[in-house]
Order: sequence, then C-alpha cells, then structure tokens
Amino acid sequence: MGLWLLPQIDFQLPLWVILLAEAVLLVSSVYFYHVGTVTLDQKPRTGSETIIGSSAVVVESVNLKGMIRLDGELWEAVTSGVPIPRGGEVVVVGRDKMRLWVKPK
Repeated sequence: MGLWLLPQIDFQLPLWVILLAEAVLLVSSVYFYHVGTVTLDQKPRTGSETIIGSSAVVVESVNLKGMIRLDGELWEAVTSGVPIPRGGEVVVVGRDKMRLWVKPK
C-alpha cells in the first residue's frame, strides 16, 4: 500500500521535490555503477608484481650487494656492476626470493 496512502493522510509533496529526489537517485546510481565496474575490471596486483618497477632509496651503498629501503622496509639489493652510493635512488628490475635486482634511476 505504501505511497498510495499518502493522499489519504493528507501528506503531499510538490512535483519538483519528487523529480529532484529521482534525479539525485539516478545520478548516484549511475556514478556508483561506473565506479564499481571500473574497480572490478582492474587486475589485482599483489606480491612481486607490485615491487618490480618501484623506486627505492639506497641505505647501504650497493657495489654488488647492499641494502635499500622500499616502502619503509629494508631489502637486500643486488646490482649488475654499477656501484650506487648511499642515498641514491634505484628502480627495482627483478626479484630472486628475498633479494631485489636494482638499477640506478
């Protein structure tokens, strides 16, 4: 019965209020549908996929081996020949268990 009782209890809304409420519901529904479909279409990134390509800062100079700070965590880093001084920026190019392969940025 719901809304059919409104005229009987003398509760009337102007037409512009009803149309405004419907417009707000329509716009919000379309917006949340779009946000949901975009979010669900993205491929989840976890594990080493998120590390490779990230930037890090050298904590202990990397000659062949050293330490870098990536997202607040310390990692052992290996480079292929080019020494990287402390404080330098590197990019992660690979991962071997708990060791990251890096190159200068």
